[in-house]
Amino acid sequence: MSEHEWCLVETFGLKPPTLIGLGSRPRSMVPLDRFFARSRTSLGMARTALEHVAEANEPCDMVDTAGRRCIAHPLSAYDGQVNGAWLWLGHKDEPEPATPHDPAGAWYFNLTNFEVGGSDELLDLYRQPNDQRRTKRAMGEAFTRLTAGPDASEALAKIVQSRPGSEHQAVWTVVCDDGDRRAAHFSCRAVLHSTEDGPQIIMHGITHDIGPADDVPQAPHLAVLERRVLDAAAQPGTHRAIVDVRTGHIIQWIDAPPSSIDWAVPGIDIFHPDDAAVVHHLNRLGENAVTASLRLRCTDVTWISVIVTSQPMLLNNSTTAALWTIDVNSSLNG
Repeated sequence: MSEHEWCLVETFGLKPPTLIGLGSRPRSMVPLDRFFARSRTSLGMARTALEHVAEANEPCDMVDTAGRRCIAHPLSAYDGQVNGAWLWLGHKDEPEPATPHDPAGAWYFNLTNFEVGGSDELLDLYRQPNDQRRTKRAMGEAFTRLTAGPDASEALAKIVQSRPGSEHQAVWTVVCDDGDRRAAHFSCRAVLHSTEDGPQIIMHGITHDIGPADDVPQAPHLAVLERRVLDAAAQPGTHRAIVDVRTGHIIQWIDAPPSSIDWAVPGIDIFHPDDAAVVHHLNRLGENAVTASLRLRCTDVTWISVIVTSQPMLLNNSTTAALWTIDVNSSLNG
């Protein structure tokens, strides 16, 4: 372990910054005072640099009176919050590492309104074309590039629970827009914020590209959710989604979403406002599945009536979401 490598540090809030990456090696939120235990000077410089980039949201390059140098490159999402930084510490006469730091990008999940946003660095990691980038997206779209590991249900449960202070770290596989598969280590923490629209719980995160997925043993090759869901083959004309029972917002699509439904607009319900009672009925989960007709927003600004079957999906011992199966074959234009 060497502080002369690029260090990836999170500044999500609620807790002091921690180390989440060293070079291309993930770290489990190591407190900085432990990482820099042998050098209080390095710890002080690191803290000063992090305070500067968090406030100014710009790179920092400083040298102290003893000739120690610290470089910091901030990582911020489109909401302007600095979620962390790459740090390098060495002597002022020492060259920077010949190899640049890994790709990494900041992001946020607003767990109150189910809006998500990344950063240009994150979309560079995804290799998304510039003309397809948006500053805000619906939460369901955030999972479309990800192959989750066996912790997927746990991660989704934390989204549903929306508890400030909740944290998660894992290695998942990102399928880039050009088809390349990358192993990505992500770290995040939920923080309660006071906003003009009232209290909001926001999950702040950083995704760190740690190499080709085939070269990283812990990178999952198959999406793992609840086995009974994945083992059941999707029927033609049906589309399954995991839905938050409180709001009816889609958390994640299990199958490809229907092309006729306008589901990816952030902050807008996909169901007709007069069907709120139907959504409530669908999400009053009992032991048996519930089926109802529901009007969904179309991409051409009309409404389409579909048949939705809702059943409980246990994410962990205390958290349940709804599994919706949307049958577009039964649709009637509204």
